Amino acid sequence: MLSRNQGMKYRVLIADDHAIMREGVRALLLSDGGIEVVAAVDNGRDAVRLAVTLKPDLAVMGLTMPQMDGLSAIRELVHRAVPTRVLVLTRHKTEEHVRASLKAGAWGYVVKDASAAELMLAIHSVAQGKKFVSPAVAERVVTGYLSADAWQAGAGSPSDVLTPREKEVLKLIAGGRRNREIAGCLSLSVKTVEKHRENVMKKLDLHNTAALTAFAINDATLSAT
Repeated sequence: MLSRNQGMKYRVLIADDHAIMREGVRALLLSDGGIEVVAAVDNGRDAVRLAVTLKPDLAVMGLTMPQMDGLSAIRELVHRAVPTRVLVLTRHKTEEHVRASLKAGAWGYVVKDASAAELMLAIHSVAQGKKFVSPAVAERVVTGYLSADAWQAGAGSPSDVLTPREKEVLKLIAGGRRNREIAGCLSLSVKTVEKHRENVMKKLDLHNTAALTAFAINDATLSAT
């Protein structure tokens, strides 16, 4: 847990690709006498660079940023053993995004339509060594974990509904491959790959590439094969 003597402030770095969001968060944090904003950047690469150099106590970070996305930045900070704790601040509300962020090493997750009071509570909670997830998404995460437990007790994994070929396609999607590249890797037509992709999304009830990637990262049976 971070310790603070009387009069010392929590040092915070802000990373978000929208200037109005950076400025708004900065203004909010500066209204708190116990917080000092040490830097504000618009991309993940600069966030990592400055976190390594400045070693702020906390980084308030978006997920969608140029040069290096938020998840990659979090993993890089963990890999470099930077002591900065990351609080994700994002518009994404899916269970997949929350779980992927926490698995990467984030200490908290707040959605952008949260109140100022909720964001400040999250910042102080994370700064004090406590995990924090917005109530708006916490229920979905709990439901997801319970569903995963049910699968483990029964079928074993949510991905068990997929065919071996669909699992191969999913792993390649998670690896950043496009449909044409996947077709080349598996000696399939692009149309066949598109059909497999459609089936995977329908079976798992996922609706975009980010959700598919997060699912693949969190599914132990996929990462083990």
